[in-house]
Amino acid sequence: MSDLPYFARNILAALMLDAHTGAATVLALEGDLGAGKTTFVQALARELSVREVVQSPTYVLMKVYPLELSDASANTNTKFTKLVHIDAYRLESPEEFDALRPQEFLDDPQTLMVVEWPEKLGDRLPKPDMVLKFSANSMAPEERDIDAV
Repeated sequence: MSDLPYFARNILAALMLDAHTGAATVLALEGDLGAGKTTFVQALARELSVREVVQSPTYVLMKVYPLELSDASANTNTKFTKLVHIDAYRLESPEEFDALRPQEFLDDPQTLMVVEWPEKLGDRLPKPDMVLKFSANSMAPEERDIDAV
């Protein structure tokens, strides 16, 4: 995954180009356990200049990271003020997503919401702006296959 920062930067650039009116930008991450979803979110967060340690929110379900708008070269973020990282792996039904009060961030066009295990949210999750499919099958331990859909 040595190209991961470059890949994350390109995904972020593509998401920032997408015009939105009144809604969060949703990035869905699909793939088996250990396929690299959280590692990608960590790289994405670094590109957004998140200074906190980004860990999988498997047990807390959601982590919110405030972002600073900037046009400086160190931070290319010119759209998002908040990164919402959701790991739906432990949800037993899509209705459990409602406990996170999703409308508070889904209605905010300055929110980038990254969802691991989006299939667990069913119709509670709006149509993602982009879906990334991660796979580690038949790959070396440090390699991953990532397809943008």
